[in-house]
Amino acid sequence: MPTTATGNVPTANTEVLQLADESGFREALQQLIGACRRHLRIYSQSLPRALYSDPVTIQALSDFARSSRYARIQILITDTAPLLRHPHRILPLIQRLSSRIELKKIQPTSEPTDWEFALADRDHVLQKTDLEKWAGSYHPQNPVRVRQLQEIFDQAWLHARPDTELKRLSL
Repeated sequence: MPTTATGNVPTANTEVLQLADESGFREALQQLIGACRRHLRIYSQSLPRALYSDPVTIQALSDFARSSRYARIQILITDTAPLLRHPHRILPLIQRLSSRIELKKIQPTSEPTDWEFALADRDHVLQKTDLEKWAGSYHPQNPVRVRQLQEIFDQAWLHARPDTELKRLSL
């Protein structure tokens, strides 16, 4: 088993990180993607550019999607209009890796939320609790919260549909 310079066995970081700014969220998202091994789920209003159009994040998503034949990324968004109005780096990635990355639009009949989250496998969760502010947390080890949010995600995924406007854009 590997040890640190002091001879101690390293432990996984299980400390909850409170986030209050854009750069903190970006770093936490990149850490979450780096920790993911099989399944990444993203539930977002419109995939904020500060997080999801960042070149380092796009590269991390690409690396993860190509890391294993079992790697999957599911993205649910409420509003695709911002993606259509201004170029977003995630769209070409989704087009190139369509067998690994799937994006669906949440149906208007779903209950609206004022929060967003990303889930990595069964234990990592990044939550943005306010759409107006950069406020939230990153939990590198919270399987209970992941299960709760995964149920919400799975229900929304069942009723979500691919956006015809995004499909037209990719043609």
